Amino acid sequence: MRDYVKSRDFHRHMHSLLASRFQELGWKSQGTGRSSFTRGRRVFWLQVSQYSNSVMGGKFTLNMTQGSDHADDIRILRRLNEEDRLVGKALEERIIARLPRPDPDPEIEVVGENDATVLVKLGDLVRANPTQWDAPADVWLPYFGKSDLDDWAAFLLPRLDRLIAPSSSEMLDPLLWAQRFRHLTRLFRSK
Repeated sequence: MRDYVKSRDFHRHMHSLLASRFQELGWKSQGTGRSSFTRGRRVFWLQVSQYSNSVMGGKFTLNMTQGSDHADDIRILRRLNEEDRLVGKALEERIIARLPRPDPDPEIEVVGENDATVLVKLGDLVRANPTQWDAPADVWLPYFGKSDLDDWAAFLLPRLDRLIAPSSSEMLDPLLWAQRFRHLTRLFRSK
């Protein structure tokens, strides 16, 4: 196994890789110890799987929230297009193939068909979830060390503009428009 990256170190490292691009796009960092950024009421953050550990490595995904209600969280990797998914799947396979196969080979829990979890030998992880990269599946990116995080950041950075762009549901949300209208009318009220 390679050096396992603890959650705290994951967030620091990913923040260092993504912060300058987010700043270029007009987002503000929520601190160097967190890999989250804000722009207006929108919040972007990286979520580490609660099942991450030194045997299985870690997995993370990208989330976006509009406003303060986490019920409207959007897993933005669902926005990857077909070409992105092919590149991402190939990168995932390369990351996993770099791992030395342990003896004995432990079984780990992965997301399988219909988002159900299944146990798979670590050495067979490359073939564990062939449908993860099929649209519109929920994509979790595996990592076992900082070099894997570097590879995922290199994959994400050229796609970031498109991934964090407001979705049509965010742009057309009637509650959001009502809030904007109330704010605008307050500006014209006499004091």
